[in-house]
Amino acid sequence: MTISLDDVAKISRLSNIRLDDSEKQLMQTQLAGIFSWINQLAEIDISNVNLNDLPQAQMHERDDVVTSLNQVKEVTQNAPQVAHDMFAVPKVVE
Repeated sequence: MTISLDDVAKISRLSNIRLDDSEKQLMQTQLAGIFSWINQLAEIDISNVNLNDLPQAQMHERDDVVTSLNQVKEVTQNAPQVAHDMFAVPKVVE
């Protein structure tokens, strides 16, 4: 797959990233390399791989135990604004 400078411009516009012309050239080269790797992966023959034989990952669970109590000051010390021992955020909906 080839990627054009127009494609790079569209991607940068959609991702809200400003790129100058030299950065667009660099991004085009890097994206072409990424798509080349993807094409190499697509060429691998996996027809004889049985996905049902793969081990299933198990989530290790632990008990939900409170280990530290009443750390309001430590949690809110770096907050820009605090009110009533909670993070204060600007009103979004009026």
